[in-house]
Amino acid sequence: MNNAASQIKFQTSLPQFKVIKGNRLSLAEKQKLVAQFGTQSSAYFNLQSGVEHFGIADIGFIAYHPQKTPMGLVNMVFANPVCAPENLATLIASYLNSVKGKTMFMGVDEVVRKVLADLGYSSNEMGTEFSFDITSFDVKGKTKKHLRHSSNLGERCGLTVKEQRWEDVDHDAVRAISEQWRSNKVVKQRELRLLTRPPEFDNAWGVRKFYCYQGDTLLGYVFFDPYFENGKVVGYCANILRRVSDAGPSDLLDFVILEALKVFKAEGIKRLSLGISPLYNVESCEGENATLRRLEQFMYKHCNMIYAFQSLAYHKTRYRADETKWYVCAKDMSSIKVALAVLLGTNLVGFGKDNAPSEEIREAGSLRFDTAQPTMLF
Repeated sequence: MNNAASQIKFQTSLPQFKVIKGNRLSLAEKQKLVAQFGTQSSAYFNLQSGVEHFGIADIGFIAYHPQKTPMGLVNMVFANPVCAPENLATLIASYLNSVKGKTMFMGVDEVVRKVLADLGYSSNEMGTEFSFDITSFDVKGKTKKHLRHSSNLGERCGLTVKEQRWEDVDHDAVRAISEQWRSNKVVKQRELRLLTRPPEFDNAWGVRKFYCYQGDTLLGYVFFDPYFENGKVVGYCANILRRVSDAGPSDLLDFVILEALKVFKAEGIKRLSLGISPLYNVESCEGENATLRRLEQFMYKHCNMIYAFQSLAYHKTRYRADETKWYVCAKDMSSIKVALAVLLGTNLVGFGKDNAPSEEIREAGSLRFDTAQPTMLF
């Protein structure tokens, strides 16, 4: 579209980057851009419902979520912008020029971090993404003894895994497993979002769904979101993993993943991502906010009643996968405001009437709320 390339005036705060006026993109246009440029394992998360998008036709788009906090509104970008590498700086500058309010970026990689550093953003490690090459992956050796045990569940426990479309599964059974699974988590009333994608109980563009049965009884499932390179699927992210808690072996979901890997390998798919392990192995990095880093390290050690940071990380490390650091980047924003935005935006915690702290925050004991402004205890 011709108007997509119409340049507007530079803001004085963005002198080094070209700025382009945005367009409203259709779902089909966003899907096309994800298929072309969605190389990050979380690229599909940009298409989740309930978020906003800034786009430039034929160039790319940025997904973001305006999150209210007791300290003001924060626009939260939660994955890499979807565009060609040569258009990254222009897309970010155009977004910042057009979208009102302060923006923080989270779940972004080293390339995006460096562009944001040129715009005056601080950056902190926020966790580790685990992924591996499917073609060379195996379960041999002492370090993968657990996975080798899981790989034999089909024969030992009479389990079968099927890839099925939504019309071919028992909808009530799928939803019942999801409800039971959530009932055993700290966050019981809300689906997590942004750094993950809430489940769609339907067919979805490009998403692969594998279900595990013992006889005719559904015991669990894993939903895989695709990521791409030049219009071709190159990997899948194991995004939704749920199972019944009172039946079947505890490592059933590993069995589902390993069975799905056989299918992906036969198709020539290159990589599998296990997603991010939030706050795992957060270390000092260039251009960081040291206070935010200490806060993240504190939460990883002491706030597992909010989210199972440590057990999730431990499970993912058993795949002996490649580890890639992801970052949270902010500008002119306090560490507490960044932390609150992440906790609220991802639905890890919530607020009731009059911004009263949620049960999760009270249980954690890591936040103290004064009448107007929250402060961190650490």
